[in-house]
Amino acid sequence: MASADTRYPILVDTDTLIAVANSSLWTQITKHVGLTTTNVCRQELKRHVENTRETAPEGSRPYRLHYGSRTALDALEDDETPLTQVTSVPRPHGADAGEESLRQEVVQNPEAIDYVILMDAAGRRSIRRAVDDQAEDIRVVTPPFLFYILYDNDIISRREFCEACGELLEREGWTGYNAVKAAWEGIPIDCSDILDDHLLP
Repeated sequence: MASADTRYPILVDTDTLIAVANSSLWTQITKHVGLTTTNVCRQELKRHVENTRETAPEGSRPYRLHYGSRTALDALEDDETPLTQVTSVPRPHGADAGEESLRQEVVQNPEAIDYVILMDAAGRRSIRRAVDDQAEDIRVVTPPFLFYILYDNDIISRREFCEACGELLEREGWTGYNAVKAAWEGIPIDCSDILDDHLLP
């Protein structure tokens, strides 16, 4: 993990870390994109590792939670990886604690954030309200946006971007109409020649 004083301008939640840690582009993300999460999200990752088995059937939700969480925790503990955490005070509790910790960070340190990345629609709405209240220019987007950052910086090709988005949506089960529409929001790339229609907005 980078120095405790380091804050990268991309704030991510637990589900985003798990989703991208399970992706084929995780190595590129941890090499080229600086991410910040919260101590609450880190605790959620630890809980997923403790509450799931390594022997879960490959591809199952418990398997995905276990290995994605462990991969993200390994990166948090690696001094060479640009992934750091900030401490939420007061510490939120409950089912939405991770998302609430991101909202608190937006309220308390808006100048340090350019993007907040999470998939949960209610969480995004709550954080957008906080951004509007702060009158800040912070974009609240979904996990595929991390792949777009790689593409936009010429680190991956359009095909790699499209395929990674399709894989992520399928693997995470984010294939309902509203989830797919949200996943592509703010991403100006046409993947219709590469992906099936049910994975496109």
